[in-house]
Amino acid sequence: MYRFPTEDIFDEQIDCILRFLFEYQPVEQKQQLYGSVYTLFMQLDLAAHYFLFSLIEEQLPRRAKLFFIAEDYQGKKDMIVEVMQHCRSYAALA
Repeated sequence: MYRFPTEDIFDEQIDCILRFLFEYQPVEQKQQLYGSVYTLFMQLDLAAHYFLFSLIEEQLPRRAKLFFIAEDYQGKKDMIVEVMQHCRSYAALA
């Protein structure tokens, strides 16, 4: 399993969030992980959120990156939560 490079006290939490967003996981696993990943995301401090934003930005294709960069702090948080919810609901439909 790939580990995303992180250098913060929130290494494992950030890695878990990135894996939830960018790696394929079976439907059942995605549904089970959503609650804990959402909680981890909300517990990050300001610096950890910005670090997570930069790591997410590196993974995005060009057009998505431009949309993500254009958002402010709260907009980026909202966008990530929306993607997490979409991953969970998409997993429920599959």
